[in-house]
Amino acid sequence: MKKPIFEVREKDLAMIAELEKQCFSDPWSLRTIEDAFRQKDYFIYVWRDMKRVSGYVIGRLAADEGELLRVGVLPFIRNFGIGARLVRVLQEELAKRFVSAVYLEVRESNKPAIRMYKKQGFIVQGRRPKYYRNPMEDAVLMRWDVPAQSLPVVSEEKPSYNETHKEENEMKCNLCGRTIKEKEDFFKGEKEWGYFSGKDLECHEFYLCEHCYDELVKKI
Repeated sequence: MKKPIFEVREKDLAMIAELEKQCFSDPWSLRTIEDAFRQKDYFIYVWRDMKRVSGYVIGRLAADEGELLRVGVLPFIRNFGIGARLVRVLQEELAKRFVSAVYLEVRESNKPAIRMYKKQGFIVQGRRPKYYRNPMEDAVLMRWDVPAQSLPVVSEEKPSYNETHKEENEMKCNLCGRTIKEKEDFFKGEKEWGYFSGKDLECHEFYLCEHCYDELVKKI
């Protein structure tokens, strides 16, 4: 079943830049994100609640290795496993490019992120002293070795325009991707959150089908 993760579009970039400010003390600028978007060796995927970006991942290909550069999720939905799913999509994409391993750096104090990366198969490889600024902190270096023949070959055939934009006209569960019908039971989370420094407050609509909501409640 298709998950609500999509390749980035140019109109998503400004929203990613604003999410950077919410997620990092040293955020990437819009220009940096736009430069990455134009490079063929960069991969950017976004998680949308309806038409708005609520999470993203950025990675790149460097020779026979991959690098996970950024993962960001709206603060009020960080416990839904969205970051892990975004990371998994990037792992799959880089594995298709026949990389031998994927690397990342993470702040030593970011224990939730380190736990999440470990669950995705990353192992701690080392440390980079005073790697981060604002505040200064060591970076934990992690590595994921791509298992041989572990992932299916994904067709390079491009989907039709209607298929690509289908999610804009459907209400889907933000965890499993299942289409939610109006008559079915579902959980709807709403929160006002302003892109572009709060100048245009919008309401994020986060939907969970009944099954995913029940599973989530069990984990709390």
